[in-house]
Amino acid sequence: MPLPAVTFGLLRSRENLSFGYMYLSAALRAAGARVRLVQAESAEDFADRFAADPTPVVGFGVTTGLHRVYLAWLRRLKARRDVHAVLGGPHATYFPDVVHERGVDAVCLGEGEESFPDYLRALGEAGGPPEQAVPGFRHWQGGQLLDGGPRAPVARLDQLPAPDWALFFEQNPRLARHPVKSFLASRGCPHRCTYCFNRTWNAMHRGAGVKTVRFRDPAQVVEEIDEVRRRWGARLVWFLDSNFALSPRWLEELLPLYRRRIGLPFYCKVRPGPSADRLVDDLIRAGCTSVGIGIESGDPDLRRDVLDREMEDGAIVRTCRAFRRRGALVMSFNMVGLPGETYATARKTLSLNVEGGVDYAMTTFLQPFPGTEIARRAREQGLFQGDFDALDCSYFQPSPLAFGADADDRRRIVNLQRLMALAVSFPLVRGQLDRLVALPENRLYLELFKAYNHHAFHRQFYRAYSLRHSRQSV
Repeated sequence: MPLPAVTFGLLRSRENLSFGYMYLSAALRAAGARVRLVQAESAEDFADRFAADPTPVVGFGVTTGLHRVYLAWLRRLKARRDVHAVLGGPHATYFPDVVHERGVDAVCLGEGEESFPDYLRALGEAGGPPEQAVPGFRHWQGGQLLDGGPRAPVARLDQLPAPDWALFFEQNPRLARHPVKSFLASRGCPHRCTYCFNRTWNAMHRGAGVKTVRFRDPAQVVEEIDEVRRRWGARLVWFLDSNFALSPRWLEELLPLYRRRIGLPFYCKVRPGPSADRLVDDLIRAGCTSVGIGIESGDPDLRRDVLDREMEDGAIVRTCRAFRRRGALVMSFNMVGLPGETYATARKTLSLNVEGGVDYAMTTFLQPFPGTEIARRAREQGLFQGDFDALDCSYFQPSPLAFGADADDRRRIVNLQRLMALAVSFPLVRGQLDRLVALPENRLYLELFKAYNHHAFHRQFYRAYSLRHSRQSV
């Protein structure tokens, strides 16, 4: 029996590309299911587009904050027709009680490349909600909630079909023509940062016989990049992996192959370390023209005790400067709004970025997302009430978590987030910063942040391919 057809829904203005959908689409198509993607701007827009070619199943990959949007979409859709609604993604995985929301028929827990085809198969055979629990799913059957529990992650990523790039590119030619193409070469992270889902993910699957970090075969990664470049073009490769340099052995195999077969400049994220020169040299020789480096907080105590990031200021500065000396652009990742943070400690983050000489200081607000250790601690300390519906869909907006010494201090921290990147890049702004952040929160600061963020990505980092020739001469 063929698997029921599936429609994935996506809020176009918020998400351009979803690797979750691309991998799921490839797995479902390999299992014989028909898959379509509907990108829309509102619940009514989605319902109208869905009606043009309806399917018995609709799926939404949801992150916290955006889950409210997609819940509204499926409720509007269900008011017009009978459809089986599945939620997946981080919010459903770490807050599976979302299955109790009106209109939700099932939630997919974790990776769905194996469990989703199994669930659709059971759905088709039963002619409705399966009568038995399916591993990796929670679903309703006749008013009863059946819980299949978590399913072990895919042990070998090379066994999965390549992501279905055409799912997005065939209906979005502008996106297909963009000179920057993003790729994932691994999954997972062994570190225990309190604000990251990987810590909880590793605990959920401990003892399942699957490695914490799984790497794709370098030849497969290079083959995928080459295929995407040949079909849709590319001038810069953007590796999205949490830590591209986590495995020196894997990197030693990938980089020569990448340089020989692809030869395009690339961006990647690396973790600061005590000795960065060898890593920097290897990456630069292979074509790295820009990097992302996690600073997060410039206060060593907050970094260690609140974020569980054991690294010294010196290691951060040395890593940033090592890349800068070789001409690579450096983007730092920073957070404000930490529990126990004051404006004075947040100011240290600015100073550390300046000392490292970063090109763009990406700064967000810490968000107590479901399943994270920081959310658990914040609730225990009375700093967060646990209302995940109160979280914004953007980490560029303040969270409901308590931070700052008082209301005035909180306002200064909020304004600092808006002005951080400008202050790092421009001494004139830095010199007036204390006076600027003391003003009331205002729309101008937010618009300045948005404008400079857009400039940094589109005029600097997305155009880092122009640095290739200078890199080859180093």
